[in-house]
Amino acid sequence: MALVLAAPPVVPVVVNQWKGLHVTWEGPDGSAWDLNDSSGGVVLLEDGVEGLHFPKITKFSSTSRAIPGKRLRGWRPESRDVFWSVLIWSDGSDEWLRRQAAFFATLHPENPGTWRVATDGGERSLQLTGVFDDDYRYVHDPRKRGWAQYGIALEAADPLWQGKPNTYGPWKLGDPAPFIGAGGAPPFHIGSSGTTANATASNPGDVDVWPVWKARDECGSLQLGIGSTLIEVPFDLSTGDQLVIDTDPRNPTATLNGVDSTAALGLQDYAQVPPGADVPLTVSFTGTGTVTCTTTPLFFRAF
Repeated sequence: MALVLAAPPVVPVVVNQWKGLHVTWEGPDGSAWDLNDSSGGVVLLEDGVEGLHFPKITKFSSTSRAIPGKRLRGWRPESRDVFWSVLIWSDGSDEWLRRQAAFFATLHPENPGTWRVATDGGERSLQLTGVFDDDYRYVHDPRKRGWAQYGIALEAADPLWQGKPNTYGPWKLGDPAPFIGAGGAPPFHIGSSGTTANATASNPGDVDVWPVWKARDECGSLQLGIGSTLIEVPFDLSTGDQLVIDTDPRNPTATLNGVDSTAALGLQDYAQVPPGADVPLTVSFTGTGTVTCTTTPLFFRAF
């Protein structure tokens, strides 16, 4: 009779890999994964992770025979390469299969998920899609062992980490005031109109940000902008309307009640909020509607 001794599968001991950080992943399917929590069965290991630091930046320059050195002509952050080392584990083979399938369903070549990193100083996020450029070789049966470690390549088409959006407003003008009191006289009222005063927007990020303006309900003679660079809306809004103007130069758009109205808005001048700056906001309109301005700071790094 032969006696064969075999050691039971060893499950790696995983503790919090990110002291002071809370790392999560939200898939395009809406699922949420706490990558710090080992009890959840999917953990982002700290070894070899890429994507938390600076993006690759291309600098543009020109030279001349008459000028020593070179003249800088601008720069551009390139798409960001991201690499994760992920441990997926479970107590049972069927449960491991379900967990692995659910997590890998969040990785897609086109539909992005959201990588979030939170510290005491706030939260930043990055949109990621899968790269799928390498083969994975299984060196053991993960159903028997109950765990497997994967290297996952992803990319961020927009390489800058987004901070928490800052919304200014809403600005609402005063209600119409009675012009002639009671006593048999017709109920005349003074209509609401005016401008904002001492309204400013700040940018704690590393690069320029471009506001998103929203106007709701009754707004006439609407002017929005930064300082003297104004957007003059050539049409009025009625009760129930919502106008959204995104001034991002990569894709400047306007929608009215969800319908593209960029052409109706016409050619406009937009202004940005520089990093570290406080800039004056200008809002002018008539009516009883409201206006808000939202900026999202952008950062080179996750923390």
